[in-house]
Amino acid sequence: MRRLAKKFAASVLALSLVFTMGTTCFAATWGSYFGASEGWVEGAAGKLVSEKADGFTAALDTIGWGGIWGGQIFMDSTKPNTAKVSVKKGQTYTLSFTIKGTNIPKYVYVKVATGEILAYSTWIKLEPNGTVNFTKTFKAANNANSVYFGVGGDFGNRLNVATDGDADARYKVFKSTFNKDATVELANDANGDSGSATKIEVSKFTLIGQPKIKSAKSKKKKQVTVKFSKVDGAKAYKVKVGKKKYTTKKTTFTAKKVKGKKVVVRVAAVAKSSGVTGTFSAKKKVKVK
Repeated sequence: MRRLAKKFAASVLALSLVFTMGTTCFAATWGSYFGASEGWVEGAAGKLVSEKADGFTAALDTIGWGGIWGGQIFMDSTKPNTAKVSVKKGQTYTLSFTIKGTNIPKYVYVKVATGEILAYSTWIKLEPNGTVNFTKTFKAANNANSVYFGVGGDFGNRLNVATDGDADARYKVFKSTFNKDATVELANDANGDSGSATKIEVSKFTLIGQPKIKSAKSKKKKQVTVKFSKVDGAKAYKVKVGKKKYTTKKTTFTAKKVKGKKVVVRVAAVAKSSGVTGTFSAKKKVKVK
């Protein structure tokens, strides 16, 4: 009986390990698509060599000539094994990351969207072996369930391509970003060489909402109690009360020994993925007892 019990226990442990390893292996934050690596000759050839919650490294053997979306790295709520994205129309968000590229000048297009319906998008210009620290606070133009980094070779000739539905929109964004004509400037993407290789690394990736203060009151002497909305993806919150800054994990916070008769209160979310603090909320003035 003891031998049978030991064998049963060992079998349960083995099955447990297999299950745990299986679920771990399939857990992911970022998904990817490289067209030439999947049979589309015009797309980029490459692979996602590493990924974690706050970034990724993509190695492109060739950037291809099929447009930005010939190579893409994404979080998309509609696809399996990537992190979920939930952006609400009209709400304020902070998009922040550091991006590096190697060997060649490279334009990268970043969009927060649902399909081709944009909440926000922008272009990044990477110089050879250069680094860009990007931070932008935006009010979402629409709901969004995905974030995409387009890294393929885009030479500004996609305007009338039926299978490239957002070419017109992204070239207009290029114009507003750089005040230059995309169909001219993108001819120099990767020095105009679709066979170029590069490695693109993103770190400290953050997409975090802005808390809204529900109330800020002083009910007791030299105390201010702040209540604010929960933010998806936040691990903590920074609360400013006058000149002092506090950190809390709860959405109700009371500051004590507050100095001054009147103070300004603001709140920001700290991203779970990267530890980056988002944009502080609108100010709320409080009369201190």
